[in-house]
Amino acid sequence: MTTEQSSKTEADWRRAYRALYRARAFDRTALALQRQGVIEVFSEARGQEAALIGACVDLVDDDMVFPDPRGAGVAMARGVTIGELFDWFRGMSYCPWDWRKTGYYAHPIPVGVQCSMAAGWAWAARLKQTDSVAVVYFGDGAASQGEVHEAMNYAGVFNAPVVFVLLNNGWAISTPSTRQSKAEKISIRAAGYGFAGETVDGNDFEAVRAAARAAIEKARSGGGPTLIEAITYRMGGHTTSDDPKLYRSVEEMASWEERDPLKRQRETLLAAGHPEADIDAVEVEVEEEIEASIDAYLELRGLA
Repeated sequence: MTTEQSSKTEADWRRAYRALYRARAFDRTALALQRQGVIEVFSEARGQEAALIGACVDLVDDDMVFPDPRGAGVAMARGVTIGELFDWFRGMSYCPWDWRKTGYYAHPIPVGVQCSMAAGWAWAARLKQTDSVAVVYFGDGAASQGEVHEAMNYAGVFNAPVVFVLLNNGWAISTPSTRQSKAEKISIRAAGYGFAGETVDGNDFEAVRAAARAAIEKARSGGGPTLIEAITYRMGGHTTSDDPKLYRSVEEMASWEERDPLKRQRETLLAAGHPEADIDAVEVEVEEEIEASIDAYLELRGLA
């Protein structure tokens, strides 16, 4: 490996791990502020960070992300500021950031509508003869919505450059995935729309990233859409108004805690030979960045 290649590899793992860790750290801070009444409700992504960040970390500026409500970590990876996110959480604007500049669209409210938006945007990108790609996130509950089926059928018919990322976290609020679909894997539905689908371990950052990278490049080169089903788990409630202990067992939650994607990626980096001190340094930098950004935001909005 040349010095230049080594430098790129070093920069890449830092960038990726920074985005992954920042998603977790932001959630922790946002949850605390919700408990203090700064925001009314919040949807944690804790446990799903590998699926979220792994699917977007290799996008380029001209691509577009259509998020689900747990997409704060993805938003920051695309350049949305913490202040802009909190303006959204506090209801000050439907979309405080410039979605054209960031390549990150507004958070949806109706379940599943982002899939139709992504398919339409991707088709427009193809009509304009660009090589831009859309990535859209949605959950297993949203997969039961008719609009999601329409979006995937449309994307298949028109060979739109869109990657559908299904975050199968096991629960649609209190409804388990087994009550959403009889199929062993939701990814097999893709065949009915004429494109490829695959199921990956959504708590394995490298596995999600590899699947997403292949799907993105396929779409970019004219190969059409792909459905990636990432099997993951939300460790918190559906939102801060939800108590998951009412419908999930302690044993189930504990078993998924053992598969924490952040812990797994840290172990992967250590096994690859990255010094623990370097990994710790990235985490410290992120914590300091978020603390400074939150302090500045609270002061700006008169909430300090």
